[in-house]
Amino acid sequence: MKCSKATDYALHALLFMIKSNGDSKRIPVQDLAAALKVSTTYLSKILTRLVKAGIISANSGAKGGYQLKNGWQDVSIYEIIVTIDGKQSLLEDSFSHGKGCSIKQIMDEAERSLINNLEQKKLKDLA
Repeated sequence: MKCSKATDYALHALLFMIKSNGDSKRIPVQDLAAALKVSTTYLSKILTRLVKAGIISANSGAKGGYQLKNGWQDVSIYEIIVTIDGKQSLLEDSFSHGKGCSIKQIMDEAERSLINNLEQKKLKDLA
């Protein structure tokens, strides 16, 4: 599992929303982009993935913006990472030197531990 810059922006956008009064306030993409120092176009693409995953909602119009959906507190950090980057391994195939490679087994165990940790950490833990 590798985390991209897009995941970094997604997590920080969610943190900004949480600190800006949780699920009760709509925040325009321009405000989020300014806070994160990223283009609105790029951030909009990232936020669209979060909308499709049901983590945030989007409203257009003069009073539009993005806001956290009910239940946001229980969304895991791992879910955000997978939503933005998909499921990827930390490891390259080069770690495996045949069946039963002890190095690959250790690295796989470390990755499982990391994933389990990120599944336990929820958005509410960022607040």
